[in-house]
Amino acid sequence: MRPRLATLALAMLLPLMPADAATLQRIDLPGAPGGGILLTGVINLGDQTAFEEVAADMRTAVVVTTGPGGSVDAAIKIGTDIRNRGWTTLVPPGAYCASACSMIWLAGARRLIADDGKIGFHAISVRPGGVVTETHEFDFALREWLNALGYTEDTTATIVNTPSVLVRWLDALELRANGIDCDTYTPAARQ
Repeated sequence: MRPRLATLALAMLLPLMPADAATLQRIDLPGAPGGGILLTGVINLGDQTAFEEVAADMRTAVVVTTGPGGSVDAAIKIGTDIRNRGWTTLVPPGAYCASACSMIWLAGARRLIADDGKIGFHAISVRPGGVVTETHEFDFALREWLNALGYTEDTTATIVNTPSVLVRWLDALELRANGIDCDTYTPAARQ
């Protein structure tokens, strides 16, 4: 039985980096009968609506995530949608997924990562006036969301306790050692 997740109200968070909307498109993905959705680039507020439009008539999908992060609010909304649908997330070969992107990847009912893929975590920050400021104001809400996904307090600490000016990079082995279940992906792997 899949947990039904409520979207948390993190609307006060600003995107980490100003940029155009993330790229969202359907893709053919070997081994994924329902196909895939590629989500790459900086995630901005409003990208959750674009994700809903791309995903609307798909029964199943593997969501391929790459990018430097962006809006935690949009990422949590996209991640909640992915978890509620029971979909898989994937960081493909040669790619990385950091910050808000990693929140989307964490939401996958099944998480896949290539041998050379990396997931990056750090504390939430905001950009009032263009200045990056670490904030712990939203830590409780983020930890609550991660707990609803099934992550332990120790695991959520790993995710939110790296200073926002740094990124803690983890590969598949390190993810598992930190309580984040994931499977190794190779292009020939069946979903």
